[in-house]
Amino acid sequence: MIEEKKIMIDRIPVLQITCGESSKGVIVFYHGWSSQKELQSLRGRVLAAYCYDVIIPDAMYHGERGTIDYNAEASYPLFWETIFRNVEEASQIVAYIKTWKPRIPLAVMGHSMGGISALGVMTHCQEYNTAVSLNGSGWWDESERRFRAALHIDKPKEFFEIMKKINVLDPYTHIDQLNGRSVLALNGGADPTVDNAAQKMYMEKLSGCAEINSDFQTYPGLCHFVTTNMMDDAVQWINKTI
Repeated sequence: MIEEKKIMIDRIPVLQITCGESSKGVIVFYHGWSSQKELQSLRGRVLAAYCYDVIIPDAMYHGERGTIDYNAEASYPLFWETIFRNVEEASQIVAYIKTWKPRIPLAVMGHSMGGISALGVMTHCQEYNTAVSLNGSGWWDESERRFRAALHIDKPKEFFEIMKKINVLDPYTHIDQLNGRSVLALNGGADPTVDNAAQKMYMEKLSGCAEINSDFQTYPGLCHFVTTNMMDDAVQWINKTI
């Protein structure tokens, strides 16, 4: 029987979903901007139905960690700060999983901001075997430019600090760290929120690396949503690559 409970991993509030039978692996799922862990419960339960245990953390400025005005221009730097923090906190989550479910394979997944975060976590945490990014981006530098253009906002005063972190963490510049592992990107073909052009260019770069198992799919006419087909494609990928 699938069970769900809230726990703390250090100071990170987490939704932990167990599949109730022999688990095939643990999937860490990162939510999007303005969302929270509880709103991803259904997706977590879908993954658990396929015999995976699931960890869904609250990101900074979300859920139990406090909320902000997500639509305010002043919150744009906090969007990137949240992604950076997700990557920085990933090692704490991995350490917990190693004690909770030792010797079990790991996958990372996320939607929107969570899909961007998932590719950062995959890049900088070698413990993950596979990643699925839903409506995300693995070329952060390019996406940063596209976000500001779409939102019609100027460079914030924190711009140089943001770019300093992007230059260090951007998955696009660290693809060698993915050797021997797998990445799937699933994007809406008509997504007005996360321009899939940056993701397309990132995945084209991955496709040129024989050491990386990668695939990129777009869904024609789909906006910034996760469909049943996307979830099914994600599960099939994880089944093959975890």
